[in-house]
Order: sequence, then structure tokens, then C-alpha cells
Amino acid sequence: MLTKSDFVKYTQCYKYLWLHKYRKDLLPEIDSASQRVFDEGYNVESYAYKLFPGGIDAEVDNFKESLSRTKQLLAKGQGTIFQPSVSDYKLYCRADIIKFNTRTSKWDIYEVKSSTGVKDIHLLDLAFQKVCFEQCKVKIGKMYVVHINNKYVRQGEIEPKKLFQKSEVTAEVVALIKQVKLDVSKAHEVLSIKQEPSVKILNQCNSPYSCNFIDHCWGHVPEHSIYDIAGGLSDDKLEMLLDQGILAIKDIPDGFLTHKKGIQHHHAVKHRKVFIDKSAIASEMAQIKYPVYFLDYETNSPAVPLFDGYRPYQRMVFQYSLHIQRSPQAKLEHYEYLASKLEEPSIGLVKSLKKNIGLTGTVIAWNKGFEKGCNAEMGERHPGYAKFLVSVNRRMYDLMDTFKKGYYVHHDFMGSASIKKVLPVLVPKLSYKKLNIQEGGTASASWLRMVDGRMNDREARQTYKDLLKYCELDTLAMVEILKVLNRTIKK
Repeated sequence: MLTKSDFVKYTQCYKYLWLHKYRKDLLPEIDSASQRVFDEGYNVESYAYKLFPGGIDAEVDNFKESLSRTKQLLAKGQGTIFQPSVSDYKLYCRADIIKFNTRTSKWDIYEVKSSTGVKDIHLLDLAFQKVCFEQCKVKIGKMYVVHINNKYVRQGEIEPKKLFQKSEVTAEVVALIKQVKLDVSKAHEVLSIKQEPSVKILNQCNSPYSCNFIDHCWGHVPEHSIYDIAGGLSDDKLEMLLDQGILAIKDIPDGFLTHKKGIQHHHAVKHRKVFIDKSAIASEMAQIKYPVYFLDYETNSPAVPLFDGYRPYQRMVFQYSLHIQRSPQAKLEHYEYLASKLEEPSIGLVKSLKKNIGLTGTVIAWNKGFEKGCNAEMGERHPGYAKFLVSVNRRMYDLMDTFKKGYYVHHDFMGSASIKKVLPVLVPKLSYKKLNIQEGGTASASWLRMVDGRMNDREARQTYKDLLKYCELDTLAMVEILKVLNRTIKK
């Protein structure tokens, strides 16, 4: 039986579909960041239901009972049904919302999405639903995507009619039906295969969704592979290399790459040499003026705003770490802030920050556009601190630029300018791997669970400590990387 979820996986990669059906043992455990995405979706759905008063939920834990309950609700003329399930035992799908249209005597489908607009994958999703429902003798009329309105600003209780937009996509979905029916037939053929199919790995593994079987499928891919090349490769170029049996960066023919970053990365891997442009790095370092402030934020960006004045997915800064070096030889100072209650966190944070960042000196961040954007938004929210935050932004320097611009290229950066790739190479004594929280998505999810009461006291105390250690390492990493760069240009 082919489900809606299966069909979406098939459209991404037929091997993804086969593995998900027959090799669930290969699926990784759900981490906190992934769970946050699921929780977000459930929360969005619960508010979307409020757009349809009088609707009844057809979903129960048992698959067959869900089908039976849906049939009963359809038969008795229930006008709006949440989570209705239908199946002809070749196809199965569960819609988000269906509503009977008395003018057309057909059922309209409303697909709820956490995105801020309609995507191509949503149209395929709805097309599969239409095929499935109509094969089960349920006539489908209009089709809509119910998605987040990113212009909505919370003031008081959440207003679902303002939080969501309904985009009718009937014509677009109908145009896909013929192709979807063909794809359904091909997907069934894939499911009939007894042995795991092979597939040419291009760029499908992360589009439109990240595949959970990457570790399995990429087992034969070398550490420095063509998929890691700086700047990335198009499907056409990847296919050309794969057709020649080339997987390793070092084996890419000279002249094949045309992008400067890719050429530098290829040269570094092929010849195991480090490329350093001391003159360019020195020019970068000359922009830094003491005292120096190393700043990093952690944020949470929920689809449904938690507090007044926020838009959907707007960054909510709940933590900072700040290392200060007042002169090149001065002792390193550290300051930090972490909101510990479920209340608007940025006012307490910006008050603390203003006490610790002076009016002169360079503020260093990694990927400064993020911190600058947070500061601009906090300045709008708290006008009394706007002048201070503008000053911080004017003095901000991006330490990532040296690596992003290709002034320092090491084969073990894996073609990336991420601090998670640069730090282990330049400062191996520091490591995120020793921490309980190792990346921003987990930090964001952990903070929300800590403050909204989903943790017991012991868990909350430990998470508080873990968050402080993670954010502190982000700024300490910049301190140590800057030292390495300064030593490099003096050699």
C-alpha cells in the first residue's frame, strides 16, 4: 500500500521510498531538533483547526478504526472533518482538513503547512490526496494550502484568521494529476522490488527534505568527496563526474571547475597544501580595533509567536556569550546571559549586554549578518536601546570573512567556512564534540523545553548549564581562531 508520505519520498528519490518501506531499522533516532519540527507542525495544525469551527477529528490510534471513523463521519454528513483517512488498500492517505461544499456537492481539501507560502511539493501532496480520495469514491472539489502569514504580528491572544492565509491551488493541482497517476504506478513498481535499488547520488538527498538514510547511502563516499566541493556542483556536473567513476575531490580533472572557491578547495585537497594569503588576512585583521568584543547569540524562531510584538519565525534572542579582550595582552573576560523563564527574553538580554559592551572597539561575530539582524529587530522592539544596538552593528566585524573569501583554505575545512569546520583544524584543543549540546538547532529546542515546563527540575538545571557551555564555546572559539590568524600573518 502506497501512502501519501511514501509518495512524497518517491518524488524525491525512489531509493528513499524503498528504504523507508523495507529498512526502517536504518532510521536514526529522532533528535531534539527534529522533534522540535514535529512539535511545531502539531502546534500549527491545532491553530489551523480553529479556522473551521464545528470540525470533528477522525484520527484514532488504530489504522483501521481511523478509516472506519472517517467513513462514518462522511456517511452522516459531517460538514468538516479533521485528519480524515481513506484507503483502497493500494493507496492510503490522511488529509489535514476536508470540508463539504454545499454549492458543488464535493469535498474541498485544506492542507496545513508551517511554511510561509505554497511550494511545489505541497501541490504534489494535494494531487496524491485527490487521486486517493476519488479512488475511494469521495469527490474532491477545490484544494487549498493553509500556510503561515509572515506579516502577522501577535498582540494578545493568537488570532488564527490573521495567523494563516488560505491559498487556492486547484488549477495547479489538477494540472499534475496525470503525471501523479503515472508516478503512483512507478512507485508501486519500486515497492515490488525485492533487492535494495541503486541510485545515482546527485542533489536529491536534501531536497525538498533531508533524507534520513544519508549515512547508509553514502557509506561508499570518501571523506573528501565531490559533494563537499566549495560552492557546490550542479546535478549536471555531478553526473558527468559520476559517469567517469569520480567520487574524490582529488580526482576531479584540472580545468573542470570554474568557480574560484571550488578551484582553491580542489587544489588544497589534491596537493594536501594549505593556501594562505597573508596580505589579504592582514588587511582583514587591520579592521579590528581594541577593545575587542566576541559576541554570539542563540535564538528561537517559532512559527506561532510566543509573545506580543513578534511575527511568525521572527528571531527571539534568549542567550548571549561575550568574551572581551581590552588590549592584545589583556586578560580575557567573559560575560553571559540566558533567559530562564517563559517570558519575552530580549529585554533582559539587551539590558545585560549594554552593561558589558562599551561605546568603542570592534564587536566580532561569526556570520555577522545573523547578529546584526537580531540587533536591528531588538532595537525596533526596545527603542530605548536602539542607539546602543546601532552602535554595536556599526562596529561589527565578521571573522568568518577570511575563510569565506578564500584567504585561508585548508583541505580539512571540507569546503566550508563554518566555525564547526574551521575550529577543529586551527584549534584542535577545543571541541564541540565534548558538549551535551553541539549545535544551534539543539540549543534552540532545548531552551524552549527548559522554559515551557516540559523538563523536570534536574533536567532543567542540567540544560541551563549545557546551554551556557555551548554558547561560551562559540565565542571562545573566535578568540582562539583570531590568535591563530594573528600568529599566521606574523610568521
